[in-house]
Amino acid sequence: MFNTIIIENFFDNFEMMEKEFKKIPLFSKEEHPDQDQGSWPGKRSEPLVKTNVFLWQLIVKEILQKGNSELLTQRPWKVNSVLHLRLQEDDEKDWIHTDPDDLTMIVFLSKTNLKSGLNLYDESHQETVNIKYVQNRAVIFDSKRLHKSGLNFGDNIDNGRLTLNSFINYV
Repeated sequence: MFNTIIIENFFDNFEMMEKEFKKIPLFSKEEHPDQDQGSWPGKRSEPLVKTNVFLWQLIVKEILQKGNSELLTQRPWKVNSVLHLRLQEDDEKDWIHTDPDDLTMIVFLSKTNLKSGLNLYDESHQETVNIKYVQNRAVIFDSKRLHKSGLNFGDNIDNGRLTLNSFINYV
């Protein structure tokens, strides 16, 4: 199993990019241009490789430089990245789940909220790890690991739980 990696300060010069994330259009599941995207609470962008290739390429560069794992530097992979906004109203709609990919990466983009984070679970749905929501922190973990956001918060994009979600698959 892939060991969870936490990367502090995932994006260099994050303070210069912070406002740019909020300019990327977000859609509810019902509004999303690609209706085959599965289901999720909150709002999500289209794939960044399609709508913001410069940001997508930066994500790839940062994973390669900071991923610190042979599974990320020695094996070829592809990545699909989206922005995801979950508000307080989405908290009750959230659930423990796995992703159908090899690895998942979550980067916390909003201001630090230590009441929120990413929870990882065992097969019995018992929480085993709680990773605190610290701005510009990336967490890379095995997509087959049960997980859930730990407290969605806020009521708009300026104070809500905005994340960059990347789904990595080996080729």
